[in-house]
Amino acid sequence: MIRWITQNLGTASASNLTTIDDVFVLDVRDLVDKNGNSVSNIKEKIEKGLHHLQHGSRVVVCCDYGISRSNAIAAGILARHISVSFDQAIELVMRATGEQEIKLDPLRSVRIALDEEECLQTGESSPRILVTGGNGFVGRALVRQLAQSYYTIAPPRGDLDLTAGSVTLDLLVRRHRINHIVHLANPHVLTTIGAVGETLTLLRNVLEVCKENRVRLIYPSGWEVYSGYRTSNLFANEALPLLPKGPYGETKLLCENLIQHHRQVHGLECGLLRSSPLYGDHGDRPRFIYNFISKALRNEQITTHRYLNGEPRLDLLHIEDFVRAVTAVIEANFVGALNLGSGRAVGTMEIAEWIVRQTGSSSTVESKEIDDYAANITMDFSSAMKLVSWQPATSWETGLRQLLAVTIGPPSKDRG
Repeated sequence: MIRWITQNLGTASASNLTTIDDVFVLDVRDLVDKNGNSVSNIKEKIEKGLHHLQHGSRVVVCCDYGISRSNAIAAGILARHISVSFDQAIELVMRATGEQEIKLDPLRSVRIALDEEECLQTGESSPRILVTGGNGFVGRALVRQLAQSYYTIAPPRGDLDLTAGSVTLDLLVRRHRINHIVHLANPHVLTTIGAVGETLTLLRNVLEVCKENRVRLIYPSGWEVYSGYRTSNLFANEALPLLPKGPYGETKLLCENLIQHHRQVHGLECGLLRSSPLYGDHGDRPRFIYNFISKALRNEQITTHRYLNGEPRLDLLHIEDFVRAVTAVIEANFVGALNLGSGRAVGTMEIAEWIVRQTGSSSTVESKEIDDYAANITMDFSSAMKLVSWQPATSWETGLRQLLAVTIGPPSKDRG
């Protein structure tokens, strides 16, 4: 019923709070859990709670649900009572109550009332970068590169749970004076219906922090936003209308729409990167490549597919090229959308036959008919070349050769 922060200070939902002897109830329901609270009203609440604490009373701060207003005011009281910073007080409140979804707007109001408000500015100093999802395939490669030139942090999932709210990220951004967030964090499984909601939750919490602190966002969308087109080979530039197919492509579309909304309404600065399929050392995607390699090494038959619009063709982009693109976007302070790819599509049959030759395998390759359409998308990177001076450097043959070297060792002299 009451979540005690200290022995004498707690928070609660007003609807669940019953009369308790020797407890002063500080009702903050007359505040709003968004922008607009006056400094004088916030100060009055904090001073009243502080007065009762200092005179030996137990104080319980209550609002409608015991989530945002009550915990924000309680953190303000605690900061004054034990002489710590407001950010330190927030962390103590979150740890004691377990509440992670305190809204940032009432926290800002209390900061202002305590004269601790400080807005982080972008574009005035060297990039200071926070990477979400930094322990994934893309994240590890990106952090390794960015950390060579910039202050870069990548909190592990255990320290930054974006499904639980935005406060922890907000505190990290303030503590480390972050001015760029590269948002890579995703659900473990991307293609389920449940992943749609989780992905939007993660992004929404990141956007809230970017808005609050004027932080620039770098967001990787993907070629999947074009996956609904039924062509033999589509060359996609940024002017092509988005047409996704399936939960993952639709999720990326929704994310792009949410970002655009924040750009228009809140002035968000975002570099949005739509890349073709990424691959490279220490990854596991696209999975068919690893399946082909595994079967070739066992001399087993490899199966590819043929769709109603022909053989699947992919524009493979090496992870190192993608990392260079992110770095270029950060350095150029680019705002807008860019399509990224190698500009060259390759069929799955050709890849399978190439792997067989490179491994010296006796595997045969067959093709099965699929009664559906493949998304044969080649990304037009001409805008990236013009606007941020980026172009791909690694051909799919070179990239897969490197991947084979990591997987099975360097090729023998008699391999093709």
